[in-house]
Amino acid sequence: MELNYFEDLLTILGGALVVAMIFSRLRLPAIVAYMVAGAIIGPHLLNWVAEPAQFSLIAEFGVVFLLFSLGLEFSFPRMIALRRSVFGLGGAQVLASTAIFTLAVYVWGATLSAAVIIGGALALSSTAIVTRELAALRQFDSRYAQLSIAVLLFQDLIAVVFLILVPVIAGDGDGDLSARLAWALVKGATLLVLLVAAGKWLLPLVYHEVARTRSDDVFVLTTLVIAMLAAWLTHSFELSMALGGFVIGMMLGEGPFKHQIETEIRPFKDVLLGLFFVTIGMALDLSVVSEYWFRIVVFTGALVMLSGVIVTTLALVMRESRAASLRAGITLAQAGEFGLALMVLAGMYDIVPLDQSSFIIAIAVLSMLISPLLIRNVEPFAEWLSRYWPGTADPTTDAVTGPLFYSADHVIIGGFGRVGQTVAHLLGANGIPYLAVDTDAEVVRRRRLAGDNVVFGDCTDIRFLEQCHINASRLAILTFRSPEPAKRTIARIREHGIETPIIVRCRENVDFEELISLGADHVVPEMLEASLIISAQALSFLDIGEAEINRQLGELRDIGGYR
Repeated sequence: MELNYFEDLLTILGGALVVAMIFSRLRLPAIVAYMVAGAIIGPHLLNWVAEPAQFSLIAEFGVVFLLFSLGLEFSFPRMIALRRSVFGLGGAQVLASTAIFTLAVYVWGATLSAAVIIGGALALSSTAIVTRELAALRQFDSRYAQLSIAVLLFQDLIAVVFLILVPVIAGDGDGDLSARLAWALVKGATLLVLLVAAGKWLLPLVYHEVARTRSDDVFVLTTLVIAMLAAWLTHSFELSMALGGFVIGMMLGEGPFKHQIETEIRPFKDVLLGLFFVTIGMALDLSVVSEYWFRIVVFTGALVMLSGVIVTTLALVMRESRAASLRAGITLAQAGEFGLALMVLAGMYDIVPLDQSSFIIAIAVLSMLISPLLIRNVEPFAEWLSRYWPGTADPTTDAVTGPLFYSADHVIIGGFGRVGQTVAHLLGANGIPYLAVDTDAEVVRRRRLAGDNVVFGDCTDIRFLEQCHINASRLAILTFRSPEPAKRTIARIREHGIETPIIVRCRENVDFEELISLGADHVVPEMLEASLIISAQALSFLDIGEAEINRQLGELRDIGGYR
């Protein structure tokens, strides 16, 4: 039995790898690739994996880590600042879409419980696909991208509510739905208090001690244990495990270890989430797909058009411009990963029958498959639709602009000692956003208390820099005491094709040539620059003119080779 389990797991991972590579070449979503791989190797086609249910528990941890990562990305100040788009447009979209899809599915013949879950699932768009495509198009600063991300943020919040609702709707037959829902809310509130208290007072102390060990293994293990412990706690309250992951991630997202946690958890999240979507594919009844393929295509078209119309209409009602409204509608015209997770969860609780679940999953997958094509061609689609769609010339925007999940046009400061703090002070004084990074947990703690925007992390790890959005930053300033971490950081940045300008501080002039050859744009030898400043002050006291002093210092910089 153990050998069969290993063979099945190897088959799943190998199949997912092959199909994901093919889809990557075609620039199609990896999420869809995993589901296609599952459908191929599952019991309904090749039958290479006869019992997918044996992987359901480990696959569910993929959703736990997905919600954990999503929680890390949440920003309450940003959400409140953009509350009009998040709660106004996002809330209206979820309510309208859920009501319309629930009614349609109920008329189709589903039970009321199944219709509510299916309607809610189809109302949720794909955060993974939309954010990835907007990042590739570098459109995060556009108004339609801000509207799209605001709606996705509310959808992700409401997905947590659905995660609570599914076990409640399933129930055990004791008491009515309202009583079970009230009891679930009491348990959820109690759990929220426990997790928030742990995240606010206990976990910062834990991570501070872990960071002092300077051990990557201990840091990773700590993060895994915390995420899984939160999942176990919510499960013990008879709530969804993913809910615990989301709440504890949200609490950690407000702290200085956020970026390093994201970096360390990402490989586990990607693998487990991939396994989750493979199990969805294996659960897909292909006989239903083959028998009703025409209906699936028609219903997918209806889902895409109706989703786009709802978002566009509501945005126009809220006095957004016609261009932004149409583009946001096209961008959000698909089902999403949370909807798929809800469908699987509803199947586990026997709320939605297998044939209905397979039909809805097939529609969702097809909509996600065509979504990148729509988003990449959003401009011509919007231009064509704008001829037939009335709009408004008086758009209303939120008080605060800028994306919810993304940082752009900031400066990254590597090393937050004396030099880094001086640079940060001057950047802040000029209204330039920055993100400082240091590997000393005590320095991070002290400087955050002083109001500096500094986080714990290792700049030599390109995965960490990507979490800091190095691609979108205006400048990177490396102020390490030793030249070695600066060399490794520059090399990693340039090896990955990132063209962000880099300024490096080094203590001596001897490392200048190597730093430049690795890709630094400007190198400042600290000892030599200090001596030039002292010399300039001395010459000024000795009545040498400012122009002559600048000329002589320029010659010395040219001789030194760093101007």
